[in-house]
Amino acid sequence: MSMRKSKQLFGAIIILLGITVFVPQFTTDSKAAGELRVGWNADEMVRSLACNDAWQYEDMGVLWWQIVYDQAWAFDNPPDYKYSPRAITGYETQDNQMFRFFVREGMTWHDGKPVTAKDLAFTYEYLPVSNPIWAFYDAVTEKDSVTVIDDHTLQFKLAKPIAPKYPPFNWFPILPEHLWRRHKFDIEKYSNKAAIGSGPFKLKEYQSGQYMIFERFEDYWEKNPRVDKIVFKTYGSSDARNMALKKDEIDMMGYGGISPLTKKFLEKDSNISVVKTDGIALNWITFNLYDQEKAISDLVFRKAFVHAIDKERIIKMVYHGFAKTQDTFIYPELYEYNPNVAKYDYNPELANKMLDEKGYVDTDGDGIRNEITGKKNNMTYKFLVPSSTAELVKMAQLIREQMKAVNVDIRVLVTDLDTYYDTYYYPAGMGFDIAVSTEEPGPYASWIWEFMRNPEAGGVAWNTAYYINPDFDVILDKYVSVTDLEERKKLCFQLQEIMNRDLPHYVICRPDTIEAVRNDKLDGFVSYMGGYSTWINPFSYFNVHAK
Repeated sequence: MSMRKSKQLFGAIIILLGITVFVPQFTTDSKAAGELRVGWNADEMVRSLACNDAWQYEDMGVLWWQIVYDQAWAFDNPPDYKYSPRAITGYETQDNQMFRFFVREGMTWHDGKPVTAKDLAFTYEYLPVSNPIWAFYDAVTEKDSVTVIDDHTLQFKLAKPIAPKYPPFNWFPILPEHLWRRHKFDIEKYSNKAAIGSGPFKLKEYQSGQYMIFERFEDYWEKNPRVDKIVFKTYGSSDARNMALKKDEIDMMGYGGISPLTKKFLEKDSNISVVKTDGIALNWITFNLYDQEKAISDLVFRKAFVHAIDKERIIKMVYHGFAKTQDTFIYPELYEYNPNVAKYDYNPELANKMLDEKGYVDTDGDGIRNEITGKKNNMTYKFLVPSSTAELVKMAQLIREQMKAVNVDIRVLVTDLDTYYDTYYYPAGMGFDIAVSTEEPGPYASWIWEFMRNPEAGGVAWNTAYYINPDFDVILDKYVSVTDLEERKKLCFQLQEIMNRDLPHYVICRPDTIEAVRNDKLDGFVSYMGGYSTWINPFSYFNVHAK
């Protein structure tokens, strides 16, 4: 994108359905200087520049594309998280299904070609078709409805109407049509070695598994970014990364902040600022329901299992108190949170009673209960967890110990991150029985419910539990398309009630985010829910500047 010639002092004025909306912008009058060095664990490093699943699932993957590629709009500052225009200056709709986007003038790709409505049309029409992980409810258009009116006006009709709070195509990269059009039906197979975007930084150098270097794009439409260069550096462990911050090798962490123990170590350094914020991540367990012969498919077993989990002990032992118990996919501070869902208090006595009454008893005297179907095997289950997050590994190990009280045998399966994703997102492969998972719903969490949509009804890319409930799908379809906010809230309450009733997933806690950044050279870090660097917050990278 090219830099706007006229400086925007007070923000943008948007006309929506006859309503004038004032949208604040970041300050734009500082000169770029210096570099921002960001530390990552080695297994977080993207292995390819292709527009593949890493852009959705992986920590570095969800951020690097936002640095190089622009998007139509983003969430503005907390606590309101209002709509903030980026590649579009505004939009129009009368029915929340047919939309017109007005593309910002004067933008260019990093190769010098202009960004036009044609690029947005190409991306919106083909990316959700090419890879279903992008086919969210607000990103699926009716066939042949995407129309370029002129270079700066795009019209399209969604398959279904959406709620009026935000426009469609939330968190969606804009791809250059002139480079990707030959791969419109297999976008993820395009190597994308040049990584030509229109975002505030250009990719200068990349070594798979090691580092990424970005340089300021001088023709970006917004005066930001304020540094000349961003460097993503990888380290073999969290401890090595933490020491790198201490030794002034990096300025901030790439994703997820630091642990409570690291907090005590780093906050003693006057050149490091340590800040605690409300977390964005929710940690839960997923039950793999694909094999209907296993006890895991039995709701009685799942209820007994979660009654045997001591959430408070997990928070104390794993997070040293820096977490809150959580019951649903919706944060308590949000409008759609249902405080009255079924809750499963820690009660191993009740759990044992439920299992006994259902017939899950130890039939061979080895101290482990047996299944009641098939070969009546021991109730021994593979508990999948990624090695990249020590807290999740500790959580799995603690749950394993807690299950001994109900004579259920848990075998913790710790894998590298790539193997974890391949296994977790393919429940039909039966590589796991139960899994620890973490996700970040964000302030507008409608998409998180795709984890429960019928795999045969569009949920194949996200439904890690292989949960099938046609009634849930009907409510979900209504929820994502209803335009009345009160009705939408009622539907969200129902979704939460069903999840806690059927337990394909069981939410355990919401860890706080503890951020540590060097304060001796740079300023301007932007804090959102989850800290300075998250999938909803790339703005620290755009706003950080030399002191």
